[in-house]
Amino acid sequence: MIGELLAVLGAGLSLWNHKEKTKYQDRFIQLKRDLYEEQNKPADRRSDARLDELTFELRLLAGSFAASAGKPDAADQS
Repeated sequence: MIGELLAVLGAGLSLWNHKEKTKYQDRFIQLKRDLYEEQNKPADRRSDARLDELTFELRLLAGSFAASAGKPDAADQS
């Protein structure tokens, strides 16, 4: 499930033409990197709580992106 969320969010961000695009992309890349690192730790050092936190943050980012993507860019309304 998280793989699909990463794929859809990554594709949407790459196509999105908005002034705040880089803010969302930077956070997405950092969350994706942190998730990868946590998932690939040895089982005795991996934290399920940290994985849940990262997944939750990705869901929040996806929700924010979805809400913002439906709004026109303020810079385009001059």
